[in-house]
Amino acid sequence: MMDKSQSQDPLLAPRVWRFVTVGSCLDTAYHLAAQHKLRVWDSVQVYQQTAGRGQLRRHWISPPGNIYAALRLPREAPFDGTAASPTIGFLLAAALRQMDWPVFLKWPNDLVVSRADGLGKVAGILLEERGGVLLAGIGINLHSAPGEEQMRLGAAMPGACLFAAEKCRMAVPAETFWQTLVKRAFSAYDIARYCAEQWHLWINTLLLWHGHAVELRDEEQIVSGILEGLAPNGAVRLLSPDGFDERLSGSLSLAENSFQRMSHSSGLRVYHCCKP
Repeated sequence: MMDKSQSQDPLLAPRVWRFVTVGSCLDTAYHLAAQHKLRVWDSVQVYQQTAGRGQLRRHWISPPGNIYAALRLPREAPFDGTAASPTIGFLLAAALRQMDWPVFLKWPNDLVVSRADGLGKVAGILLEERGGVLLAGIGINLHSAPGEEQMRLGAAMPGACLFAAEKCRMAVPAETFWQTLVKRAFSAYDIARYCAEQWHLWINTLLLWHGHAVELRDEEQIVSGILEGLAPNGAVRLLSPDGFDERLSGSLSLAENSFQRMSHSSGLRVYHCCKP
């Protein structure tokens, strides 16, 4: 018999569990899931965390005022494989764009905002799975961002915060912002989940540096090519003189003297969902 927490009634809005200070919102979310209190698309949001973690278990700096959340994801396509991370990144980026923020997905799990002085990282996503429970740990810089000395060595761009990127906007509380964001992301998923085979095409529309010359660093190896988009499994596809190269891990950066292919010069490609 399937646990009721494994499915989400589309008529029920995602719930948010809020705490003041915890060690890690991911650990708190797993604790609630073990008690059958965290349904799919429910989330945990905390004011501050003392032991937050990012990729490779790096310490995640968590000053008050930003968003620190753990969102439970369904264990079904496209979240049942390697496409999960770019897919949730795309859903959040699309939701932020509906809220008029010029955000892109930097493969595989970062969100960046376009500012007058260039690009800046505003969010990071970490996927973890324990005992059949899949969670996305999400940190979004609303009011503050790590300084250059706090960014990892070799970071492709500086940190940024949304409310500094658009000073003319009235800042809203992190709780209100997250509630709106997760509802929009869930709605987008609920509409498009019947077309799982097209997820990588939608992701391409918000993919940072799509059609540009990039470099991918994967451990000690560096691969260069034109960023053609994502494969159905979420791998990044690079076009080089030797042909296509698909990679499931690594860090992307814009290549020096990068150019945009003529086929992409008219703007973002648009894909339409099939009818369920």
